[in-house]
This record gives sequence, structure tokens and C-alpha cells, in this order.
Amino acid sequence: MGRRSKADLYNLIDRIVYMYHEEKKDIRTIANILKAEGYKISKSSIHRTLKSYAEAAEEYKKIYEEAKVLVETLKDNPASDVMEGITKILANRLFKFVKDIEAFEFDDPHELIHSVQRLAQAIEKLEKYRAEKIKQIIETAKKETTSKEDIIKLLQEVYGA
Repeated sequence: MGRRSKADLYNLIDRIVYMYHEEKKDIRTIANILKAEGYKISKSSIHRTLKSYAEAAEEYKKIYEEAKVLVETLKDNPASDVMEGITKILANRLFKFVKDIEAFEFDDPHELIHSVQRLAQAIEKLEKYRAEKIKQIIETAKKETTSKEDIIKLLQEVYGA
């Protein structure tokens, strides 16, 4: 785990971002204001903080766009498809987080492992649910004289159409 930035140590990230984006102050002015208040923080530290914030904002924007596309795509599909899509996105994000060793800044590793386990269980339950529904459709089709159109409609409910 890397060293925490001075902006993070002094709990100044939000304030730096606010001064830069809302008050339209430049990095030198922000550094001078903070130094006058007794903080030992350099212009380069402020610049790194703003760069890190911009990267995080861009990542959140990507996540928002992915979620928006997912909701739009799945809005007419069964709830199981929506849940499966959301669960897979969460799992993907969590695995990306785990893969980046530098990002290990969580307090409790057991909580992270528990989250990964719960996501895996949710995906497994969704797959079992879908398999059970297909089994029910097949059994219904065998027992009753079900038209081809009715079977297709039931399968579309399971897989989404």
C-alpha cells in the first residue's frame, strides 16, 4: 500500500477540489491559502490530488454510462436479467479492484472477501433460477399440449427478448 497523500492526511481533498472547480482558484493560490492556514502541502501535491480526482470522476462517469445502457437495454426484460446484469457488472468492478494491488486501501480484508463471495453466490442463484424455470417450461410442455408460440413466449420470459 502506497503512502497517503498530504491532501488525504489533512482531509483536504474535498476542499481543494471545491476551491479549484467552484471558486476557480489556481493551484498556486490554493497552496498559498492552505499554507497560510498552517498546512504543509506543496503545489505538486495539490496537482496530484486534482489529477487523481479527475481520474476518479472519469471512472464514475464510465460506470454511470454503463449502468444507464444496461437499464435501457434490460428495461423490457424480466427482473432476473436485470439482476444478473447488475450482479455481473458489480462482480467485474470488484475483480478489477482486487486485481490492482495498489488499490488495497480497505480497512477489513474479510469484508472484501465476503463481498466477492456474496456476488458469486448471487450469480449462482440467478443461474439456478433460470435453469429451474427452463426445466418447468419443458415439463409443462411435455405434460400439456402447449403450442410452439407459448413455449417460445415462456422461454423469452426467462432469457429476455
